[in-house]
Amino acid sequence: MKPKILIVKYLPGREFSHTALLYNHLLELVKPNYEINEIDLEQQPPPYFDYKILMAYYRRNYQGKELSADQQRAIAEMDEYVKMLKNADVLVVLSPMHNFGMPGLVKLWFDAVIQKGETFDYMPNGKPYGKMKGKKALVIFTSGGEYSCKQVSLNYPEWDTYSFHAKIMLQFIGFDEINVVTASTGNNNNKDKNLNLSKLKLSEIVNNWRKISLQV
Repeated sequence: MKPKILIVKYLPGREFSHTALLYNHLLELVKPNYEINEIDLEQQPPPYFDYKILMAYYRRNYQGKELSADQQRAIAEMDEYVKMLKNADVLVVLSPMHNFGMPGLVKLWFDAVIQKGETFDYMPNGKPYGKMKGKKALVIFTSGGEYSCKQVSLNYPEWDTYSFHAKIMLQFIGFDEINVVTASTGNNNNKDKNLNLSKLKLSEIVNNWRKISLQV
């Protein structure tokens, strides 16, 4: 049985998207050896926590109470995202960087799947732990500017909040392996070079996945 990859993508630039170039390269690498399931956030925007969804989530996941049929319908789309994530061996998130961080639709997807009792929970001492053990995650994005991801501060170029935010959330829900591949495409002199370096990095990551799978 082939390992399963869930690709969560937001590529509003479509044929003009630099991130799409990395996406197409990734597909070439994984198609022969993986079963692929995709969520296109542009075509299928995730729900946000309005009052009805929030109350259903709190009632069920924190109070342990049964939901009414109306409440079940309210939270059903979020639950479907959780199911898709839990069924995957590998998660891939793709989008551009917007204003130094992840686009709102990508954050909404994360909000939908980070659910108590499903993707994380708490130990008796109150410490949280992730439930996505044994899974791998890969985040891919491109940016117009060149920003540092070594740390985040108010000082340019330390403005890459995307990498930090994604790693924090993925680590919180327990992913064993987290990789981030990014390319700066704003400078035409460096664009092709940066994209090619990112493609090489993606090839290296996917090849390593394959080696681990063969060892297992």
